[in-house]
Amino acid sequence: MSQDKRKNHLVVLIHGLWGSAQNMSRLESVLHHSLDETPTCKMHTYAPDCFSHFKTYDGIESIGGYIIPDLFKHLERLQAEHGIVIEEISFVGYSLGGLIARYIIGELYEVGFFEKIKPGFFTTFATPHLGVTFYNSRILNVCGSHFLGQTGRDLFLVENVDGIVYKLCDPERRYYKGLSLFKTKICVANAKFDRTVGFYSAFITKYDVFNDWNSVNPKYIQGLPTATLTENGKQIQCMVIDFNESERIDPAEKHKDPSQSSPSHSKFAMTILLTVGFFLFPVIFSVSLFATVKSYMRRRVLPIPDFAKLWKSQNFLKESDKNQDHDDGYNEADNLQRGPIGVSHITREVVENGLNMINEDVDADIDQNTQKKSSTDTSKSYSIDVEFELDYKSRADSVENLVNNLINNDLSNVGLAKNLNPLPFNDVRQRILDNLNSLPWTKIAVLLHNLNAHQSVVGRRGFERTPESIPFLFLYSFLIDTSMKQYSN
Repeated sequence: MSQDKRKNHLVVLIHGLWGSAQNMSRLESVLHHSLDETPTCKMHTYAPDCFSHFKTYDGIESIGGYIIPDLFKHLERLQAEHGIVIEEISFVGYSLGGLIARYIIGELYEVGFFEKIKPGFFTTFATPHLGVTFYNSRILNVCGSHFLGQTGRDLFLVENVDGIVYKLCDPERRYYKGLSLFKTKICVANAKFDRTVGFYSAFITKYDVFNDWNSVNPKYIQGLPTATLTENGKQIQCMVIDFNESERIDPAEKHKDPSQSSPSHSKFAMTILLTVGFFLFPVIFSVSLFATVKSYMRRRVLPIPDFAKLWKSQNFLKESDKNQDHDDGYNEADNLQRGPIGVSHITREVVENGLNMINEDVDADIDQNTQKKSSTDTSKSYSIDVEFELDYKSRADSVENLVNNLINNDLSNVGLAKNLNPLPFNDVRQRILDNLNSLPWTKIAVLLHNLNAHQSVVGRRGFERTPESIPFLFLYSFLIDTSMKQYSN
């Protein structure tokens, strides 16, 4: 029996508020489809399910306390039961999960974890790195900070410099030091249709450049993958914003594409959703209030784990005991098959869809024909929920086209920020911004034309319902493949 000589690399995928491990299953599947044959490492994935649903109200620190012991157990199980010694580890966080991942990284750094297991890449999708605030709605700020448990207090920066979101970015603390070890740091932000996490917070900038879409003339990076659905032939473009070419214009001059859905249809759909939301919100509010109280009680009872003691107690196999021909014991198929359940998922759907309808520009026309399908060298068929064909010149060319056209700073010098006032950050949020931007990031702004881009950015509801994310997630996997090859020894 031939042995696989590649290094074992574990990718930990962490979901967000109201969620469960199944939220990450489509991204997880794309990574396996795309990276299982990479020569640089043998990839394993792990999506912890110890903090799902209303446990996500317990706050970033408490949730990290649930995940870290489970992560240690998973590492030990891989070795004891399957002979797999993990040599590298990466983290992918979605929404709140990105902040949780940063907390976990800091605690692992403190106990010496990265002295034994090498840090790989770090990615966040639609993560509120700068916290959450609704500049035009005091009511939403009050509700969010009081009725989402400790997590709400964390996200809305209620505790200011004493809060965990600020501590995560403090250069003198373990969280910043641990994050700095990851050579590849990627943050993905929705350019539009994400009212749950503002673009500015996910992209780590003080400029909300897409707030008034009618004053934006967007351009998209060319030469990126496209996906064609087998069932109906629908072609889906990968629409990553090209900040070098996009510009701000007079809204009166903006071209309106007549092929887009009519306003009457959009208004009808909005009326239906608002009507449903009107009856459901009181129920959801009551459930959320109950979950908040329960969360505070749970946090008072549960002990705080001693991460250093847990880490020292791990029984890692010797290098000579490795047998890399076994599976990792974590079944991706199980994660794919379990659908979202529970009232927490209903809560999330109503809240997120409701937030998407608050602003009247939710139905603004988007020109999706600006990037035409080019001749391809590669056309590969996949079946993940739906059958589709992915077209691209090559992985290397796709990543090169992406990376060469990204803007990885705070956007202060791009055309879209011209004559645009920065957001009115207080001192705490400004310091978070400055500290995070002192680290090197690969920043990606993607446009997904969907009622709720927050769920589409990781294919949370499955590709059958939200296929818009297919080409982008594969592009992301190509970027990760390139990064691992670049930093492999």
